[in-house]
Amino acid sequence: MMRRRDDLRRTVIGAMAASVCCAGALVVGAPVASAAPVGLALDYTCAVATGPGLPVRVDVTGVLPDEGFAGVNSVPYLEPAFIDVDLELGASDALGRSAVPGGLRLDGDSTATLAATFVGPGGTTAAEAALAFAPTRITPSGGSSVKAAGGFPGLTFHRAGAYDVHLGDLELSLRVERADGTPLGTVTATCAHDPAAPAVLGTLVSEPVIVEHPIRPSALRVTEVTPTSAALTWHAVPWWFDTRGYEVYVDGEQVAFVHDKQATITNLAPDSQHRVKIVTRDVRGLSSPRSQGLVFTTPPTP
Repeated sequence: MMRRRDDLRRTVIGAMAASVCCAGALVVGAPVASAAPVGLALDYTCAVATGPGLPVRVDVTGVLPDEGFAGVNSVPYLEPAFIDVDLELGASDALGRSAVPGGLRLDGDSTATLAATFVGPGGTTAAEAALAFAPTRITPSGGSSVKAAGGFPGLTFHRAGAYDVHLGDLELSLRVERADGTPLGTVTATCAHDPAAPAVLGTLVSEPVIVEHPIRPSALRVTEVTPTSAALTWHAVPWWFDTRGYEVYVDGEQVAFVHDKQATITNLAPDSQHRVKIVTRDVRGLSSPRSQGLVFTTPPTP
């Protein structure tokens, strides 16, 4: 009965927000399950300091919020939208094989920046997703795809409606080393796709509603990392009801429930990349949206 009253309260506040703050339709109901990722493959040409431009095929995957009443690819009006981004550069591209005997290793400190514009009723908003590459062994025979993970900073849309996500240029900073760990330097590149090619990753809907929920955790960080574990801390504050605890998600799966604003993740693979998120749950069973994702890499075994 208490949960039904909470749902009714969320519905009433959503309707009030629609009539006071915004115009347009309002869909009221329980949020659905997590939205499926949206994806787009783009052909980029990457300019490097020496030599001709290199063609690179990039598969971009984005996970849009599902935090509105409609659920799929939606966010309540004026709440920040956090969008995860994953990139994959195919094995047949410039980084897909190595002529160095023994192969190469792409260091986990390698980074990428993906530009995008969000176009909708509130105008055009530009943003950049910061990404880190997963450590990758590149062998002479090829066959290894190169992957990066990260996301856009929190985006707030000041007018409700549908916003298309248009992908732009890609900046690469790749730290390459021999298989034995000897550094070979950093390769930087600026990559652009054909402006005439379709470049809309997906559409995010800012809904004219206000959804009550515990406050989203923030300031998530890794305080210590080993080849098989990572220690985490974060910031969280209570809302109207007391906090019961925090759910810890690694690579989309819940791995722990803790009562303090810290946790240690174990049983990780050495030299591997992971994305972690935190959810606050209160004593009434209501949960916050997931925190902004934090991507980290475990070091290789000494």
